Amino acid sequence: MLSKEHIEDGFSMSDFLKPTSKPAITLRKTNIAKRFKEGRGKGVGKFYKPFLEVRDVPSKGRCHRLPSITHGRVVHLLSDLELAIFYQLDWDVSIFDIREQFPLNPQDTKGLAEEYDIPHPEYQGVKQVMTTDFLVDRMVDGKTIKIALSGKYASDLDDPRTIEKQELERRYWHSKGVDWHIVTEKEIPATLVRNIRWLLPHFHSFDLSEQDRRLVFEQFTYAFGTYPPAKIAQISALLDQANEEEPGTYLSWLRHLLAQRAFIWDMGVLPHSKLTSEDLVVSDNWQHGEMLYVSSQ
Repeated sequence: MLSKEHIEDGFSMSDFLKPTSKPAITLRKTNIAKRFKEGRGKGVGKFYKPFLEVRDVPSKGRCHRLPSITHGRVVHLLSDLELAIFYQLDWDVSIFDIREQFPLNPQDTKGLAEEYDIPHPEYQGVKQVMTTDFLVDRMVDGKTIKIALSGKYASDLDDPRTIEKQELERRYWHSKGVDWHIVTEKEIPATLVRNIRWLLPHFHSFDLSEQDRRLVFEQFTYAFGTYPPAKIAQISALLDQANEEEPGTYLSWLRHLLAQRAFIWDMGVLPHSKLTSEDLVVSDNWQHGEMLYVSSQ
């Protein structure tokens, strides 16, 4: 079970991952044909088009649109749980493509439904296109591995009809030779998600020039070695004073560097609020002068 973490920076994990009803999206035959004609569910990387977008969802529900650092495309997420899963996928350096709201081949799902006597999703007599929340490409030992993920709140799995549809989805991906997994809120690593959210505003910011980037990086590297094991907020405040900057400036710049992986730490274990200089390690790339941003500009 997820631990009941205290509210920090106005953000509560328990509220964030509180089960909410996912809006039902039903399409007429003409709408389905139009989507496939538009190339929905086709393409890779920044050229992929999700079968469903936020604008397709009824006004009720908590949906999200945000840019990905993996491919630079704006992704469409239909629940907080999908958002939490996406945070982890997008931060994982072994993953090089994420396709959300991926449509399953209707002819294949209809055939499987008949073969295994599972009622196929339909609306007013129209067989609906089933979608998988995420289809991921991951590099493992030099080989591309595809993984399909379905995000479901644990309480949803008490519903027999939900289980039927999940079983149909599982059989579909099994027939394609793709590993498929259900992810519930109970599998979400709360500390990692909280840390990623803290860095999120700095994933796509390019405020520091290359010269300033190098200067700030060197200042922090020196300060971390000089003031162990001080908290990062204290060290940042000292740098603000020493360089006559507004309070909070260097902490913001440090978050920027952390978002760009200049320094790394065990994000799944240690909350950012407890970070000290001894917890941060200089990344190999930045150590050797390759001060690159993690996302496309």
